[in-house]
Amino acid sequence: MRNQPPRPATVTRRTMLRASGAAGSTLIIGMALPTPAAAAEALSPQQREMVLQVAKAGAIYPIEVPSFGEPGTASSRVTVSRLRDAEVRLQPARLAAIRAGADLLISQGLLAAPRPALLAGIGRAAATAAPAERQALVAVAALGAATVSRHLDPASDSPATVWIGGLAHLHDRGVQPSVLRHLETR
Repeated sequence: MRNQPPRPATVTRRTMLRASGAAGSTLIIGMALPTPAAAAEALSPQQREMVLQVAKAGAIYPIEVPSFGEPGTASSRVTVSRLRDAEVRLQPARLAAIRAGADLLISQGLLAAPRPALLAGIGRAAATAAPAERQALVAVAALGAATVSRHLDPASDSPATVWIGGLAHLHDRGVQPSVLRHLETR
């Protein structure tokens, strides 16, 4: 038995906790459980649903978002899991703006609205919004865009500002946004 090489140590959760002591276990447990502040910053189920609706509408309007190598159609990539992945990349102030923007759309009766009514409602809200409200709508659209494509930054306003501005412009001109029929079924 002396000539055998030593067995490599197996690191398990139990050996890690035993080696790290009480302070280490508190750190590990603290990292696994969300803090009350983090839970307070999260979107409510209704706000998440509103962002998902905006993401689905933006996935195909005015054109379908390219895949950039991701599998599935743009609409099929709009999932709660992908939304949460994008959401955790945001700072608390950005999440607060998204909550405000989602609440604005919800207050205007757009939760569960059909896509044409949703697009028109977003345009109306953006056209009549105060600057802070419009920025909140842009933040919602940016999170929606990052849900559709992981290559987009949920904290970047660039594509979302153009999209929200375009819908506001259509509203100002009295034009109803319309999705291409073959994309509505996706």
